[in-house]
Amino acid sequence: MLALLSPTKIRRVLFICLFIFILPSALFAQNLFLQKVEMCNITNYCMDCGDPKASCDQLAIDFVSARINNRYLLKEATGSITFQVLVDERGFSCVLSHNDASKSALTNELITYLNGCIWKPAKIDGKPVASSVNVIFRFISGGVYGQVQRLDLSEMKPPGDPIIYNKTVTYANPSLKNYDFTVWTKYNSPLVDNIGKSAAMDQSDLLWYATEKGMTRFEGTTFIPVNEYNSPFPSDANIKEVTIDRDNNKWVYYDNKIFMYGSGGWQLFDFKQFLAGGVNQVLNSRNGELLFTTQNGLVVKRKDKVVVINKKSMPEMPSSNVLFAYVDSQKRLWIGTSKGTIMIDKSVITSFNSLNTPLKNASISGAVEDEKGNVYFSLVDCNKQTGENDSDKEGVAVLKFNGNWLHYNDKNSGMPANHVNTMLYDKFEHVLWLGTDESGIARFDLNNGWENYHNNNSPLPGFTIYQIVQDSKGVIYATTANGLLRIRKKTGA
Repeated sequence: MLALLSPTKIRRVLFICLFIFILPSALFAQNLFLQKVEMCNITNYCMDCGDPKASCDQLAIDFVSARINNRYLLKEATGSITFQVLVDERGFSCVLSHNDASKSALTNELITYLNGCIWKPAKIDGKPVASSVNVIFRFISGGVYGQVQRLDLSEMKPPGDPIIYNKTVTYANPSLKNYDFTVWTKYNSPLVDNIGKSAAMDQSDLLWYATEKGMTRFEGTTFIPVNEYNSPFPSDANIKEVTIDRDNNKWVYYDNKIFMYGSGGWQLFDFKQFLAGGVNQVLNSRNGELLFTTQNGLVVKRKDKVVVINKKSMPEMPSSNVLFAYVDSQKRLWIGTSKGTIMIDKSVITSFNSLNTPLKNASISGAVEDEKGNVYFSLVDCNKQTGENDSDKEGVAVLKFNGNWLHYNDKNSGMPANHVNTMLYDKFEHVLWLGTDESGIARFDLNNGWENYHNNNSPLPGFTIYQIVQDSKGVIYATTANGLLRIRKKTGA
């Protein structure tokens, strides 16, 4: 009699997976995944090593897939399960670990089949050696399909040392002990790629994580792939931007096209009728406007009305190449261009290149605002020289609620570096979080307290931080060059 699982149960089985460990840096004898099988006797092996590497005939894996497809109802199943398989010197296999926390009957059956496969062992200097290999089974269109998944060992190596440009501050990091850190990578989870340059949190606390190799959604324990079966995008789509508007619509920039996902499903937004060029960023504003920054101007969309702002329509702009735009609580529109920054307050246009403020000859590249109305801008030096990594004209500018300006950099404050990739104002702790290219994350308590977290002094997976977002409960997610990072305040801290 065939053993059957309902589609609902299968789907739940495949995705109720909680990954709560950090991928070790060593490349020998380690379990990649949290779910350990504890059936293998060999403890000395390398991970996907050798020349040639360990291999299994695809026909054997196809046979395993066919047996599973004949035994289970997989009509609505999606996602994947990955197994770490030990292949000894004789070619015999044994599953070491996997990433299905539910330990379903389907997973146990796959383990049985994988343990019976015959492999060609890896060789080093012509001698057979024991090694571990990953085998991934993907659930697509009502069936399961398996294949060997090679490890990119370069991505598993330690990222190196961060560069701290601030040479005068010693970081005691007293708040570090108050947080729990969790890291997901594509090797210990269904994460599509370690390098995530764009992410957005929707109103349901669902994280949309975009990479050059696909996009996924994450709700705290479950990764849900966004692919050709539930979107206009292939599974390996190079997603440039993702953002969420005030109405919880998702906007995605892919293949030089803008897509919107709302209650009516996926729709294509005809962006090129306004500007033919590509998009730098897709940004949302507090008043419901959507802002598209491009090399040919700023496209402002509010409901069905679209306005294009560039040097042709507004000669006061320093350049039509718009890097960033922001609407503050006073409904002032700030526009950062490659040649400077302007601010539009109703009908009054202010050009900061002619004023003695931190924004002179600088472009804003990010902005956040606190409850008091203080606005924090990350800066890019418009006159930065080629090869200049750390310009003191960058850093963070603050427009106080009383109209006064402050400027923080790594010479006059505790900033570890001047160049800032991303900013988050934490309304729960009333602190500012900064993500940098080479120095990790900075935490600023808005007084004189600066902290700096990176891979050499904390559980961070690296030092390159692309984006920081926060959910409605105060949990912080950071996309990095080495995986997805979650920072969660400890209970009672």
